[in-house]
Amino acid sequence: MQSKQALVDPPGSYQELCDRLGFAAGIPYVDDWSAAADFLQLITDAVSLHQPAAIVECGSGLSTLMLARVCQIARCGHVYSLENSEPHAMASRESLDHYALADYATVIYAPLTSYRVHGGDYQWYETDKLPDHEVGMLVIDGPPGRLQKHSRYPALPLLYDRLSSGGTVYMDDASRPDEREIVSLWQNKFPGVSNEYIDTQRGCARLRVDKS
Repeated sequence: MQSKQALVDPPGSYQELCDRLGFAAGIPYVDDWSAAADFLQLITDAVSLHQPAAIVECGSGLSTLMLARVCQIARCGHVYSLENSEPHAMASRESLDHYALADYATVIYAPLTSYRVHGGDYQWYETDKLPDHEVGMLVIDGPPGRLQKHSRYPALPLLYDRLSSGGTVYMDDASRPDEREIVSLWQNKFPGVSNEYIDTQRGCARLRVDKS
């Protein structure tokens, strides 16, 4: 099975972040697919500041590599990345191996499976292989919005019990109507969840989970 993903020179907007994190040999950047540089800056800064012990990520790739590097620098934390494409999961692991970061991130092949969530039917990541750790940070950049209406909605309902009180959720592409509706639905179901919209290139919803 083909999995190799070339490491390429970072586009200009990524250069400062790559220089800071020491990715001199290139990054697994895919145009129109990889997270934008300002979103990556936001989540890596959050890890540096708060040092969550466990980070769960929905969708692997460039963000996995960068989050793992920050965990290595901070000497704290581990990334668990759910990936529904087996070739993409393998490519993400190869990028981690290239930079000797496999001790800081685990890419879990998690095929999309059927869930019934709050009265709706969804395809979302299989969670059987996700370790039962308390999660301090959840990063949502998948599955693709074209998959279904409110494609990313199951993330919070299915992972809420794992999230620590005071934990944070970062959802990319929050400028899209679907993601804005998802945030409203979450807040209706989980009154302790607060949201701040951050005006990044694609929009970011930063939510805080208060279980007190």
